[in-house]
Amino acid sequence: ASASASSSAVPPDIRDAVDEHKNSRKRKLSNDNPSVFEGRGSYNIRQNRELVKREDGFSIWRLDLPVCAEDNGGGGGDPIVEYRNNHRIIFVEKLNKETSHVLSIGQGIIGSAAEEKTRKRVHWESGSSYLLPCSKGIACGWIHKPATAAEDTENEKSDNITSTTTTTTTTSSTTSNAHTEDVVIYSLKASPETLLGMKDKNLDQDVSCWVKLSYELFQQRLAKSSQLQTQDDGGAGKKKENLEDVENVTTDDILLSEEESMAMSLIIELAK
Repeated sequence: ASASASSSAVPPDIRDAVDEHKNSRKRKLSNDNPSVFEGRGSYNIRQNRELVKREDGFSIWRLDLPVCAEDNGGGGGDPIVEYRNNHRIIFVEKLNKETSHVLSIGQGIIGSAAEEKTRKRVHWESGSSYLLPCSKGIACGWIHKPATAAEDTENEKSDNITSTTTTTTTTSSTTSNAHTEDVVIYSLKASPETLLGMKDKNLDQDVSCWVKLSYELFQQRLAKSSQLQTQDDGGAGKKKENLEDVENVTTDDILLSEEESMAMSLIIELAK
């Protein structure tokens, strides 16, 4: 039987249930942070978020970010948005900087002129990891744009970056978006309360290997961030002892070392 015949054989109630599931998923993606979509008549989210594993308060998520371009009718330009109520470490599994640029969301309603004007390019590297400390009330999300010469100029101006590289030839702007691969990132999350609760556990007996490594990576990296913040403050104030206090250190991502990125990669493989 043909594919069309097979499709038509699906009972209407089953098709309706599938459509409702898809629509429900889209509503869930936007409702995770409804304020950033407030006032929008419609939205178009093509990004995909998939839970890899959740255990003992730690979770790992995979995010696939398809390219968004104006010549593709907007092409799923609305990002998945979350509040940064957890500490998180981002691992960039796939990002071709010759064809792709990633922008962080700006301030305001997603898609508004103010929000788009305040978007900034994130200078991620494939295979690297980045810490985003818990910053309550701050939203995060990313948009995948084609790396055309025009985009380069626009983003570098908004970032106040002086480019020392040669200008990309205009042929890059004619590259078909169909050949631009999705950007793939993994996000490891844990709340400050989860990290504090780990102090009462025997890491060698009470938790799985990937959870133990995740806790140790967070503890190591957040301690470094706390030390940097203390130095920036001129050493004033008491050194923070609790990991839950390491909040609002920065709204930007913090590059991890090569060794820490390798540890993050191992955590993902163990969790799969």
